Amino acid sequence: MARFLVVIDTPGIKSFVFGTDALAEVRGASALLDRLNRFDTAEILEQAPHLRIQTVFANGGTGQFIVEAPDRAHVQEALDRLAAYYRQETGGEMWPLAGVAEWPETADYRTAVRMAYEHLHLLRNWGSCRLSIPTFPLVLECQSTSHLPAVGVYRWSGEQLLLSQASQCKRNESRRARRGILWSGWMAFLDESLGSQGQFYESADDLRPSTTVDIGDYAQRRGYIGLIYADGNAMGRLVQELNSPEVCQAFSELVDSSVRDACYEALSVVCELEIREVRNALQTGDHPRPLPADILLLGGDDLLVLLPAERALDFALNATAAFERLTRERQAQLPEAARRFFAERGLADRGLTISCGVALGPANYPFYLLRDLAEELLQSAKRGGSVDPQRTDYWAPSYIDFHQLAGSVSQDLSLIRQEDYRTDSDHPRTLRPYRRDHLEQLRQAALRLQQARIPRSKLHDLFEAALEPRWFLAQTRCRELFGRLREDNSHHERRGLWEALRTVRQPIDLFSYPWLKNGQRSPTALADLVEAHDLFSDTNRSNWCAGEDA
Repeated sequence: MARFLVVIDTPGIKSFVFGTDALAEVRGASALLDRLNRFDTAEILEQAPHLRIQTVFANGGTGQFIVEAPDRAHVQEALDRLAAYYRQETGGEMWPLAGVAEWPETADYRTAVRMAYEHLHLLRNWGSCRLSIPTFPLVLECQSTSHLPAVGVYRWSGEQLLLSQASQCKRNESRRARRGILWSGWMAFLDESLGSQGQFYESADDLRPSTTVDIGDYAQRRGYIGLIYADGNAMGRLVQELNSPEVCQAFSELVDSSVRDACYEALSVVCELEIREVRNALQTGDHPRPLPADILLLGGDDLLVLLPAERALDFALNATAAFERLTRERQAQLPEAARRFFAERGLADRGLTISCGVALGPANYPFYLLRDLAEELLQSAKRGGSVDPQRTDYWAPSYIDFHQLAGSVSQDLSLIRQEDYRTDSDHPRTLRPYRRDHLEQLRQAALRLQQARIPRSKLHDLFEAALEPRWFLAQTRCRELFGRLREDNSHHERRGLWEALRTVRQPIDLFSYPWLKNGQRSPTALADLVEAHDLFSDTNRSNWCAGEDA
């Protein structure tokens, strides 16, 4: 029996998952690919005759397997069977690519991994083009994915829809409830944390919102949602240096389990009040309202979550902190070789990190545009971490960037930041992206500003003044508006704004207001502070998992 190392990737995941605005199809596609990758891939390979399979990892749309087989042809036959299964389950839209490298007993593991990925890269280049779908004048297009032909009428929530086979597969998967997959995984987490004996898991379908509008209805600014997109920092460098299957498996399980639990913990914090209401309703036999959240992508080091707008940044703060804590604490449970791997790279006393992009906008805004914005914000956040003074070759701090859709004509984030926030000038109108501890300072500042009870009309004027293109006029206008704020025994608007600005970032004084003293460049946090005023809630959700209501 020869030994082979097989690495599997699933190209086109984002196109398959986010190729439609229908929320049911987005989460169904995500759950479908998670099931195929996490469970079915190993099962299909193990069914192949004359093969012995050892799973190193399988998550996040990728996988690595050690295969013993009589020859390479037997391995390829099993992989062809796997690709056919993927096509069947996804309506012909998805199939995995697999790089194969022979791994003799005398060969180094990292060499085998490199050769397998070279083979995979070659296959990706060969298979970069997709077959066109033949259509005719009398063929009807799918109502969700118009580039595919409809194959029949599908009934969904009282509607009759003409859908493609792929769209039907996605919607069918969204109905399924399976422990450990996305939404049902959170329900199981709540049952375990609250000791509710499976009540949340059994009610998973009823507790999941049907549309983005349902989530937006929970927002303080009714109809507004936040989309949080998170990804790991410095993971690529670490993955390249994994030196054995044992270390690779431990690393993958550490990251995957920690990002899931961090997501579940953060959701439980920001949805604490609704979770308590649901628990009370389930105990009394009443019908509970859906929870104001949805998990669209979760696996590997990625997550994509929908929430009411004012809870999105709180979620990002909680999720990034929880992931770093969990990856630090769980290192003690890893095999000796894995602990040594982390220690040699200065990671023994610090956890791994993720960064987040948070896009905020109306619930009826085209979902694919909101997701594109969240991805741009995520890349901006990761760039912030890559130049942070604290970063090392193997670690970067968590950064978070956010943007609230308004009346801008352009959807290009870099253009908006340059034209509206003057990020390429000596007086930038924003401090974004924020390192996590700095965003926590912005949160405290926003809560302090809320306590000052400044009228919204004055906050709007301050925001507009901060974004005035001419920096001297912006300074004059901001100072004029600051002087108009009320300050007496019953009103502390001026003091509230001043203390809030000092909380965001030192130093600032009356002579430099609204600019911060920061070397040659003098930014202002005033626009960020006014935007954050409505993006944080002072509701206490710190004891969400307690058995009794606070």
